[in-house]
Amino acid sequence: MTHTLTTPRLRLRKLQPADAPRMQALCGNLNVSRMLEVVPHPYPDGLAEEWIATRPTAWRDGTLYTFAIEFADEFIGVIGIERQDSGDHAIGYWLGEPWWGQGLMSEAVACAIDFARDELGLEKLVSAYFADNAASGRIQEKYGFRVTGRGRLPSLARGQDVDGVYTVLQLGNTTESAVAP
Repeated sequence: MTHTLTTPRLRLRKLQPADAPRMQALCGNLNVSRMLEVVPHPYPDGLAEEWIATRPTAWRDGTLYTFAIEFADEFIGVIGIERQDSGDHAIGYWLGEPWWGQGLMSEAVACAIDFARDELGLEKLVSAYFADNAASGRIQEKYGFRVTGRGRLPSLARGQDVDGVYTVLQLGNTTESAVAP
């Protein structure tokens, strides 16, 4: 199974302990952490190191495939696919604020979709995003995610549950790449 994925502008690779300081700095931005369910604000020292340390075991167990997103050899975010208790696989992602609005997360999501279908053999992905995160909604819509419901999602950084949107993407058996040539 491939552990490093590439797109025209990005490299998706396994997380490394050296990513922790950068992760803490980027997730320490309230504009980032408030759009994630389980990331606190302020972001405490040591949390990134602890979180990164759990990734290799989860990868080996087949429960979570997490990639650091690199742009111009710089760590800028994370994307992952996690097996849920229901048996579904969920895609989740975040990007540091300086790189918003450049199409980078769209590129990373397309690559992760290809990985889910081609490497993991998945037939569908589920996801959820906060209703006030229009950018995430646009990315999912672009790649064919369909809204399956609405509800409340926890936001640790906000300290409350927030309106959310649940989605699903049917991957099917197509061999077409989600990443444009």
